[in-house]
Amino acid sequence: MIRKLTAILCVTVLVTALSTFAFGGKIYRWVDEKGVVHFSDRLPEDRKNQTVEEREVEEPAPVEGRALPAPLPVVRSPIEHGTRCTFTIKGVNTIGTGFFINSNGYAATASHVVDKGWSYVAVLNDKREFPITVISMMEEEDLALLLLLNVGNTPFLSLRSPGTLIPGERVFAIGASAGLNATVTDGVFTGIRSITGTEQQVLQFSAPINPGNSGGPLMDKEGKVIGVISKKYLMRRGVPIAGVGFAVPSTVFKEAFGSYLE
Repeated sequence: MIRKLTAILCVTVLVTALSTFAFGGKIYRWVDEKGVVHFSDRLPEDRKNQTVEEREVEEPAPVEGRALPAPLPVVRSPIEHGTRCTFTIKGVNTIGTGFFINSNGYAATASHVVDKGWSYVAVLNDKREFPITVISMMEEEDLALLLLLNVGNTPFLSLRSPGTLIPGERVFAIGASAGLNATVTDGVFTGIRSITGTEQQVLQFSAPINPGNSGGPLMDKEGKVIGVISKKYLMRRGVPIAGVGFAVPSTVFKEAFGSYLE
């Protein structure tokens, strides 16, 4: 099912790049002849047939007198925990959602949220902002793996196989719906649909979603992620449609990025 990883960042380059991000410097981005997107603090050896983008990355200036964020109160439900693991993604004329998948700042989102460039900021529920680097994108499946830089220890969500879902089971969507951070909506799971002309499958659900929800988690009542919110029907054959949303199954994300899960 996984046929294409459009961007793969090797461990060596990742460690070097993160070091550069942390202390300031330059970062370079280019696409090779195979269509793979690279991020590095070093220029590619063969630059004849490649367009290289360059960006200055400055060390954040310390802010005197700023108090540390107050400790969060005890989590009262799995859904509340889900809101703390979710963040808003902001770019130029772009807004979407991501969610943490481990305690080291790695996160998931939909690839169409971060495919228009590479300058994005994550806004957490406590209003703190952190730069985002895109580690890998799967455009065909509409998935992306992210890393929030210098964010420290992060709360995270676990996955559940959607194959265990029952039609009518309650589900929750969390995201920056209409730009409102960590909006929670609920509905029911309808079923697993096949996309015409492809081998891909998506989850259909009825929880209301709006622009800004893309990339957010679709969760069960225990707070387990069953899918990554991707799209919804707005209109079909000229008729407005409500309550028909789709998510990429969590099994697809796990197959591609399972080594990053905690």
